[in-house]
Amino acid sequence: PRTMSSITTIKSCIDILRRIDPRDTEKHLAGLANLISNDDVADELYQRVDVPLKVGEDTKADGRKFLLCEHNRDGDSHRSPWSNAYFPPLDDGGFRPSERLRSLELHANEVFDIYRELYYGKSTSVGSAYLWDNTEGSGGSSSDNKKEETSSLGFSGCFLIQNRVDEGNSWNSVHVVDVGRVFKGKCTYKLTTTLLLSVTPPQSSSTSSSSTTNISGSLVRHNVRECKVSDDDDDDNNDSSHIINIGKFIEDVESEMRSEMDSLYVQKTRTVVEEMRKDNGFL
Repeated sequence: PRTMSSITTIKSCIDILRRIDPRDTEKHLAGLANLISNDDVADELYQRVDVPLKVGEDTKADGRKFLLCEHNRDGDSHRSPWSNAYFPPLDDGGFRPSERLRSLELHANEVFDIYRELYYGKSTSVGSAYLWDNTEGSGGSSSDNKKEETSSLGFSGCFLIQNRVDEGNSWNSVHVVDVGRVFKGKCTYKLTTTLLLSVTPPQSSSTSSSSTTNISGSLVRHNVRECKVSDDDDDDNNDSSHIINIGKFIEDVESEMRSEMDSLYVQKTRTVVEEMRKDNGFL
């Protein structure tokens, strides 16, 4: 059970990590986790903090790329959404979603891959979606009882995108969604979105090679939306509604945050830098 001490520890660590360069988040997160004696608290800290995403390769699915995060990790291995296999392989097989959610996960990845290509391009971006059951002890059971339980209690998932143009310019978006139970043809979706941005503007010919400017930052937003789902009792129809609702929700929130980051944070930073250069007689 969580104690006040563990809650305070996690909040303090998150507060520290918010004040450092996002490019160094992973290094400092590992350092803070090493200072925590309670392994459960350290694991929760890893789950609460988003770091720039890494890319893996699924050798069982023609080398398709997938993104690594805490939500598809088991020990030092990560599960691919394409083949459902862990890399490196696990002796015990690792956690996998139930049969129903695995089918929905495949559909979600197909749809989300189209979204990724349309918004971020095919050559520089990678996207992945992972789903898991909101039930205790769910580890991929496909019994009828488990299927009914999963359907009634909803599920959770994360939708990830990384767009890496080069070493100094990258975009990472992490969308974690909690899907509530369907009641009277409606369902509540709770979405937590984290954007991690790193931009290194091109240097002018007069700029020293050792003097570079980098704009890095993160933005987190929490949103709740109630949407209609299929009135049909068939799980397949409900699942299709979930994909549509989640996709539109993510698209709306990401577009809004992208606009907010560009118009407010980037432009404000540019104004401050230009004023500093004026004050120092550079312009």
